[in-house]
Amino acid sequence: MTEQATGALSKLIMGFESTFGTLAADGFELPIIKSTLKATRNKTSSAVLRGDYNPVKPTGGNYTVAGQITVPLDSVAVWYWLKAAFNSLVTTGASPYVHTFKMTGITKRGSISIEHQYLDLATPKYFQYTGCKISSISGSVGGEGELLLNLDIVGSARTIASASFDAAPDVITLSPLDNTHTTIKEGGASFADSDDWSFNVGWNPDTSKYLIGGGGKLGTIPDGIMKVGGTNNFLFKDTVLLEKAINSTETSLEITATKAADSKIVLLFPEAQYNETDPGIDGPQGIAIGLEWLGYYDNATEASSVVVTVTNAEAHA
Repeated sequence: MTEQATGALSKLIMGFESTFGTLAADGFELPIIKSTLKATRNKTSSAVLRGDYNPVKPTGGNYTVAGQITVPLDSVAVWYWLKAAFNSLVTTGASPYVHTFKMTGITKRGSISIEHQYLDLATPKYFQYTGCKISSISGSVGGEGELLLNLDIVGSARTIASASFDAAPDVITLSPLDNTHTTIKEGGASFADSDDWSFNVGWNPDTSKYLIGGGGKLGTIPDGIMKVGGTNNFLFKDTVLLEKAINSTETSLEITATKAADSKIVLLFPEAQYNETDPGIDGPQGIAIGLEWLGYYDNATEASSVVVTVTNAEAHA
């Protein structure tokens, strides 16, 4: 009897492409929570009249490659996803190493290949997605449990292969972080009243470039203007942050997760402003307020709307 494939015995391999849409040469086996990345292609009904009531054969549409990969927010494996997401990476130090990711200048982001390995099929299959880009990354802090990062992916094409593009990928270890490791700064000062804080960084990629002769696959995926923002939910103790919103006062937001001296990640949004939202009275319990915020780059010394710093014991050469 043929057995059903299971997620527990499946793997995800990612590699950096040297040319858009060309399968990567080397891969990295990365830990994931789940992946909904998939290719779809609709059939299009024909309007041809044939002299009776029956439709003629449909035509093939364009491919769509998209989905979300959820990964643990750690201080080692996340480096590979951040390298794919950002266009600037600087590494300093040694044991620990400090890796700083930014969006600076006009340097364009590269593309990646992603492979789903279904290894417990009677004949293992390898679904290879090429020309992929991270369209947005998002996450939240608050509550309990491990920290997660959501990666929205768009891509160009999919091939179902009988072998992996890298038979011996580097297996990347995990150094997990959880909510107990986190602290928040608002305006450069410690802020202890948030119970839920979220962020989203999007690159607004253009997924309309289906070129003639391209077989219904995207020929390129250029990035657009970034959109950076999130929500800060906190205990309503005063109107300080609300007044910042009312007065369009610039602030900064920073989340730090520290497990050890060589296991740390910092997300910094150097320039941000809040949207105005009043707290209301929802009942007899304690009142909270949630303010949406927008990040941007105006004149911050970091020269980027978002800066992610990862500290670990890996050189990642």
